Amino acid sequence: MEIIYTICFITRKTNNKAEVLMLFRKKDPNRGKWNGIGGKIEEGETVRESMEREIFEETGLKVKRLTYRGIVTWNETGGMYVYRAEDTGGSLGPCDEGELAWKPYQWIMEAAEVVSNIKHYLSEVLDASPPQEFACIYEKDHFVSMKKKELPPFAKESVLTN
Repeated sequence: MEIIYTICFITRKTNNKAEVLMLFRKKDPNRGKWNGIGGKIEEGETVRESMEREIFEETGLKVKRLTYRGIVTWNETGGMYVYRAEDTGGSLGPCDEGELAWKPYQWIMEAAEVVSNIKHYLSEVLDASPPQEFACIYEKDHFVSMKKKELPPFAKESVLTN
């Protein structure tokens, strides 16, 4: 399985409510859906370097506490490394990928306009549980189910930082 993408869920508290920075994508994949911040790992980058670059390119933000949370896979054919981070309070820059907006956690969990698999793993990405694999199954581009698994050896954080 080849994992060549990253995704991050950046959080902040506003009026004691949790919000997550989401991107309404104007490009494929997931055009017309709200998603986390991320993209493709470039040649010569570590996974973490890729995540930091994608966050800055898409948002203009420098984040704190960038934390590895595991991998999200699809049909055992591909996937993405998933992170969470906290907003440092800077202002959002322009984004070539689509519209950026802070969305309430509950809205993300209920809205049909959010990428279909996010509501199945977001709560665990944002909490303090150990990193894991969120193995998603799709049939004809429609989400069917997700199973949580222990991380495979190639996706352990210690391997990714070397």
